[in-house]
Amino acid sequence: MNVLYRRIFKTQTTGVATIQELMQTMFVAEVLQPGDDIWIVSPWISNVVLIDNRSGNFDALNPEWGRREIRLVDVLITLMSLGSKVHIVTRDDSSNDSFRTRIAELAGEHDLEDSLTVHIRDQLHTKGILLTRCLLMGSMNLTYNGMIINDEWVEFSIDVSDLIRTKLEFARYGDGQ
Repeated sequence: MNVLYRRIFKTQTTGVATIQELMQTMFVAEVLQPGDDIWIVSPWISNVVLIDNRSGNFDALNPEWGRREIRLVDVLITLMSLGSKVHIVTRDDSSNDSFRTRIAELAGEHDLEDSLTVHIRDQLHTKGILLTRCLLMGSMNLTYNGMIINDEWVEFSIDVSDLIRTKLEFARYGDGQ
């Protein structure tokens, strides 16, 4: 049986570890085989923990990370340095300022400004993470509250036609639509 989708319902007491492990697996796979474009669409976004490297299990991915919790900005900078173009779509909201400032600063420090685009959409409510071989969409913002506290549902997909359709839709944000 070929399973192309998985729907996860998360509350404070169930599903939190599932979301964390899924996000870790998604981004580790992307670092191992980076693609051309990454889309992160989230009205509210922060520098959430994606990979737990405190035990050193992921030292080979990027030895510079060290034995610590690896955050979204760290992973995105690594992916950009491996040739991926990162597209972030979010709202112009003060709660996003810290993340947007940090990713822009690090992209500048690593001479990766051309690999990062940030699109601001004031009416944005869509949420999704589109990597090369997978898609995670649902109600969850890419924040601590979204990943840990709030009741959320997400759907994980590896259906190629779903990935293609979503990339076309997300690309509209880059076109100013």
